[in-house]
Amino acid sequence: MADKPTAHVESGFSFALMTDFTPDSSQREVLAATEGVLSAAWQRKRLTIRYNIMKTRLTGLEQQLQQLVIPLKHSRWQRIRAGWKNFTDENLSAHATHGHQCCGKPPKGM
Repeated sequence: MADKPTAHVESGFSFALMTDFTPDSSQREVLAATEGVLSAAWQRKRLTIRYNIMKTRLTGLEQQLQQLVIPLKHSRWQRIRAGWKNFTDENLSAHATHGHQCCGKPPKGM
């Protein structure tokens, strides 16, 4: 039985930063080399990351940013946004890997 090809599902999230923060070159390199990260854009108080949800998750990215000592804002609103984003990423991932059944066909084995 052949393996199903892995889906490529892009997602993105904009992290709020505590202060105007400019990362050094080593922080940029480590973040860019993180598996699944497609791009990272830095603005004044915002970091926007595009990533492949089949290879990495938002929680993993948050841990990576903490290890890199990047000052993330941990307000109630940020936690709500991140929780919702985790929920939608899980749904996208589940739908990408699920074998869909056509409505007009009976299930296999019947």
